[in-house]
Amino acid sequence: MTDVLVLLGFLFYKKEVRTVSTVGSIILRGGTIIDGTGAPGVRGDLWIDGDRIGAVGKVETGTAGEEIDVSGLVVAPGFIDLHTHTDRKIFDNPLGDSKVMQGVTTEVTSNCGIGPFPVSACRIAELESYLNTLSGSLPEGGVTWTDFNGFAAAVEKLQPGINLAMLAAQGAVRIAAIGWDDRPPSATEMTQMQELLDESLRQGAWGMSTGLVYPPGSFAKPDELIELAKVLAKHEALYTSHIRGESATLMNSIEEAITLGRISGARVQVSHLKAIGKPFWGQGVVALRRIEAARAEGVDIWADQYPYEATATSLAALVPGWAQDGGIAALLRRLEDPDLRQQLSTAILQEMTVRGGPERVKLSVLKTAANQQWVGKTIQDLAAARHLPPEEAVRQLLIEEDAKVNAVYFSLGEIDLEGIMQNPNVAVGSDGQVMNPERDRTENVHPRSY
Repeated sequence: MTDVLVLLGFLFYKKEVRTVSTVGSIILRGGTIIDGTGAPGVRGDLWIDGDRIGAVGKVETGTAGEEIDVSGLVVAPGFIDLHTHTDRKIFDNPLGDSKVMQGVTTEVTSNCGIGPFPVSACRIAELESYLNTLSGSLPEGGVTWTDFNGFAAAVEKLQPGINLAMLAAQGAVRIAAIGWDDRPPSATEMTQMQELLDESLRQGAWGMSTGLVYPPGSFAKPDELIELAKVLAKHEALYTSHIRGESATLMNSIEEAITLGRISGARVQVSHLKAIGKPFWGQGVVALRRIEAARAEGVDIWADQYPYEATATSLAALVPGWAQDGGIAALLRRLEDPDLRQQLSTAILQEMTVRGGPERVKLSVLKTAANQQWVGKTIQDLAAARHLPPEEAVRQLLIEEDAKVNAVYFSLGEIDLEGIMQNPNVAVGSDGQVMNPERDRTENVHPRSY
């Protein structure tokens, strides 16, 4: 494999012969230059003049401060990872080591409706619980900002090694206005959410993300989302969506996204397009065809994917949404309620079966010292050791860990991975986050972060 030397970014250039006379500049000699436009690579030199590309082609030596022989290397623009969750790890890993090592210099983050702003002063604890439950990281002292500007200032103090393009998180928007209640917003609350989103966009957010499988964002009905998307359309901003269902309800969920784009006029991006569960393999390609047809009809809708057969999210994703109404404390009370045990166990088993069964659900993040032995083990392993049905093992583990458990679900099929990947209109995003290769090496890291 040819090594790649990645620059911060250049897309368009004019081939020319230049003599460098700027002291302190850098010349990269003899690399294969890929400019990011899709054009074939060309052998040549590249002059870096301060923080800009001075020339590309044949660069004559003058008084350049440094010359580097990059023969045999590819010189490319910095890569953009357009679907990440680095906003939850940037405070632990501000240099972005794992991404920079791969050539990623810009990330689009706060995806899936999960993000650190906007914030309501009276609901900070609810937002922090939301972020921490989904394996988030917060600075020492917790959330100290109230909006995009405040979060951006906190990140800038870190002197981060990567660029972040931030989305407003619909889950955070809903927490700020409504909290964790599973109900439609009042007229006043709807206006408040629109104003919070408008403020985020005016301050610099690139759009809004939704995670319609994650409470409380999942409590939003289509009409509520359309009203928010109208604000996005006014700003020519992007609506990105972890759609409401990716297995039995995949096609209905795609139609929801299409309808939102058609009515609101907002640009729509379907996040990590896939079909979860063997009975539904092949439907991912069908969903992509529907997206392509909608775009031909005039709806500005696109999709991205990650190239893995496994998904990764909270173990609480196995618990039905109604049990999560009211937040984490309410979820834990229901999990402990003997009158609800059978109902919840049945629902957990049903969802776990769709995702491949207990032998294909691997535990990746656990908080307590007592349960660290189960990191890297499957739910089937846990259930066998505890002499419990798998669904009961899940219920007990969520209680023991205050629902702060992450898992990897081996539930995707190659027919969709390959079929979606071959479409030139589908972008690639990691769905990962920045890691530190030394400090985080003991974690059971999903390959999406590397």
